[in-house]
Amino acid sequence: MTHSEHPEHPEHVEHAEHAEHAEHTDARVDRAPDTGGGHEGHASHDKHAGHSVAMFRDKFWLSLALTIPTLVWGHMLQSAANYVAPEFPGSGRIPAIFGTAVFLYGGWPFVQGAVRELK
Repeated sequence: MTHSEHPEHPEHVEHAEHAEHAEHTDARVDRAPDTGGGHEGHASHDKHAGHSVAMFRDKFWLSLALTIPTLVWGHMLQSAANYVAPEFPGSGRIPAIFGTAVFLYGGWPFVQGAVRELK
C-alpha cells in the first residue's frame, strides 16, 4: 500500500514523520529474513561494505573501454555489420583476452558477492 493510499494519513504529511512508520525505515535493509538459525549477529553485516559508487563508476567506464575492442574484433558484430576488422598478428585473440579482462575486472565484485552468498 502506498502512502497516498493509506486511509489514516492525510496527503500532506511526510511518510518519514510518522512515528509508527519510523521503525520500519531501518527494517528495509536488504537482508534475508531471520529463519531462527542463529544468524541474528549477522544483521549488521553490509554485503556492500567496501563498495562505493565511485568504484563501480570507474569499473564501468574501464570495462566499457575494454568491451569496444572485444566487439570490434568479435565475429558476431563483424557478421552482423558486414565488415572485416583490421588483421594483424594476434588480432584473433583480442575478443578472448579483452572479454576475459572485462569479466575479471568489471565483474569481480559480483563474483565475490555470489561466493559470499554461497557460504
